[in-house]
Amino acid sequence: MDPYLDAIKEIKELATAEEIHRVDDVSIYLERFTELDLIATGIYAEVYEVPGEPDKVVKLCNSKIDGYYLFARWCMRPENQDNPHVPTIHREDTIELSSGRVVRFYVMERLEDITDDGKEPTRPSHFHDYDFGKLWGTLRTMTLPFADPEKPFTDEVQSVDEFVEQIQEPRTHFYMSSDERKPVVINDEIIDEHEELLKTLFEVLSFVDDHGVMDLHGGNYMLRGDTIVITDPISHKYSS
Repeated sequence: MDPYLDAIKEIKELATAEEIHRVDDVSIYLERFTELDLIATGIYAEVYEVPGEPDKVVKLCNSKIDGYYLFARWCMRPENQDNPHVPTIHREDTIELSSGRVVRFYVMERLEDITDDGKEPTRPSHFHDYDFGKLWGTLRTMTLPFADPEKPFTDEVQSVDEFVEQIQEPRTHFYMSSDERKPVVINDEIIDEHEELLKTLFEVLSFVDDHGVMDLHGGNYMLRGDTIVITDPISHKYSS
């Protein structure tokens, strides 16, 4: 962890000296002056490998509207740390830049892609486990309306049993073409196989509902061996 800890120390010193002003300056510093290697980028974050730590990555959250830190802190609560369906997050470091912007770093376990080719799944067939793909499509379609803060998830779904009942209602997936629009039915076998995951997801979505927009696109699940992990179920946070 020394390369990471050294980088955090130096960035904090540079921010205090007002030599780092912008979020982009942090990324440039990591690229040019540290041993951390960039392995993934997204709208709200960058992910780095740490030399000598093959089972860990560093996630840099660099957006002021991103709500990931709220989910990360939920995962770090003592009661959630042993839940196999959320990521293990070892530490959080925050740095305030001279511009007033805050960047957040998370050292977390390294997980595996949920698809064979590493691409974000956008159809059930893209998932290695097709039954989970169908479940994902149903969950994604079911939760899209709750992106509206005026339509709270917890008003519609107040228990795990209600959650499962709604999942098992025949549902046409939002991504299907007109030729494919046949209702998908999630049978009891799929529910039973993913019972613990669904309990966790209900808890996660009930938490996210109060803080920001829930986001269950296919890239927000990864694997730890054969275990499905919910990695980032919130996009932007609510301003309040």
